[in-house]
Amino acid sequence: MVTTVSSYTEVRNRALMGDGYDGVVKVVVGNMYGSGVLLFDGKAVLTAAHLFAGASASANVVFETLNGLQTIASSRVVINPDYDSTNNNSDLALVWLSQDAPVAAERFGIYRASNEVGQTFTMVGYGTPGSGSTGTLSNFHETPVRVKANNQFDSDVAPLGKFFSESGQWEANNGKQLVADFDNGLSQNDALGALIGSMGLGLGSSEGLISKGDSGGPALIGNLVAGIASYTGRLSAPGAVPDIDGSSDSSFGEVAVWQRVSVYQQWIDQSLRKHYESAPATQDAVQKMVNEGNSGTT
Repeated sequence: MVTTVSSYTEVRNRALMGDGYDGVVKVVVGNMYGSGVLLFDGKAVLTAAHLFAGASASANVVFETLNGLQTIASSRVVINPDYDSTNNNSDLALVWLSQDAPVAAERFGIYRASNEVGQTFTMVGYGTPGSGSTGTLSNFHETPVRVKANNQFDSDVAPLGKFFSESGQWEANNGKQLVADFDNGLSQNDALGALIGSMGLGLGSSEGLISKGDSGGPALIGNLVAGIASYTGRLSAPGAVPDIDGSSDSSFGEVAVWQRVSVYQQWIDQSLRKHYESAPATQDAVQKMVNEGNSGTT
């Protein structure tokens, strides 16, 4: 569940059933869970690879739609071959469903342009709730609910490398991870303004940040998946400590990182195609029309 400026219980912060986000799902791996998003083919969910660290490559995907809850087991999980857990690179996985997704669950396309920085996006997920002023709720033991918030992609992650690792051993791939900070309108809590000069005081009451359990959830530009939630950080430098409360809890002044989906579009497209035994090999072979028949409901 995303941490928000105001309480997660407020309707404006909830991604309620029927609001257009029923394709955002909970991905359960063993006794842990994250979030994910149903892709345009209606048979695969895009999520974070680190959910499967140390676990078997299987999951249960929970859909929440106007028709109720439905849990579908995975038939296959594919981790991006370049996944690097040490540096959080290529933190992406595809989960194929063992049966069709609910009809009521929206299918999402992927963002294919390279102009994400500076754009406002909507994040949706099932992470631990909380607020920017107090961080995540330490005593939250209820069933996770789906929450949404907005933010703006401020930068690629590359300029922040020295803040993530003083030893210089942390190496994120340039151009493949997008960063946003959690602003409260005050310059002293503007993390990316203080650290790399990317000034911005936020989006007001609609601002938010991912938290534990949001991993794998989408950052949507319009209705396209531009990022997949990967990790958060509490960063500082001499004379600049933007985090509001001194704890790593998705509060004001912290940052979050999403895997940049546009640079992985070829891997996603090719992986989806390989899953279909009779996928067309050329554009001319794509079947554009199907005779439906007159009997039954299809």
